[in-house]
Amino acid sequence: MIWLTIPAALLAFLAALVALRHWMASPARVLDEIEALTDVPAHIKADLLDCIDAAQDADRKTWLYDLSAPLVMLLVLPFVPRSADHLPKAFRNWDNDVSMNGDGHGWQDEGGAWHDARITPAPEGALLVSHSDPAYGGDCYYAKGHHPRSFWARYIWLGWRNRASLMSLELGEPVTATPVLISGSMAIHRGGPYGHFLLKHGDCYHYKSIQKWRGLALIRSYGYKLEIAYHMGRDTVAAVAIGRSLKRARA
Repeated sequence: MIWLTIPAALLAFLAALVALRHWMASPARVLDEIEALTDVPAHIKADLLDCIDAAQDADRKTWLYDLSAPLVMLLVLPFVPRSADHLPKAFRNWDNDVSMNGDGHGWQDEGGAWHDARITPAPEGALLVSHSDPAYGGDCYYAKGHHPRSFWARYIWLGWRNRASLMSLELGEPVTATPVLISGSMAIHRGGPYGHFLLKHGDCYHYKSIQKWRGLALIRSYGYKLEIAYHMGRDTVAAVAIGRSLKRARA
């Protein structure tokens, strides 16, 4: 009898995940915040709404791979060689846009110990080595104590932290110049200052707001990830459809 209830429980769990994903992606509060902006002209708001619709459609195409990543990666990664930088072609839609071995860098001190540059910033003149470089011998910021090519680090990276990011990028939009800030401030941060920004590049927009909520940072982010192109430069940016996300507020 218990075997009959397992499939039903799995279906109920998947239905709950889809419902949660839909709730978190809902743009309703984002639209309210945009409507309240007094420094953005009506015609820009209309273009922004079209961009939000397009981003939402692109994001929904990744949901199957996004939601299934924790299970699929659990089954696939044990059979992926340690030397690999990307998943097999059959699992391309679950792959990462940088490398399945992370996007960070590390450095080695005079004693030979390795340090992740995001945890311990490298001193001036230190040689930075990519996490995906076979020569890297340390751990990684998203799986402390585990090498980026280990099963656990790859599982956290692909199965939880960056699900279906390659597919998201392939559904993204090209960027040919630095996006323009048309409202708010690029200084907003999870630890304050709080507020919003609105970036524009051609017909693409990126609206993001961060507010403090009960000691946490409430983040809304919709459109295309022009923030990345603004700060680091990118030739393509993925869609983003976050109606609400709570993260630990940083100091």
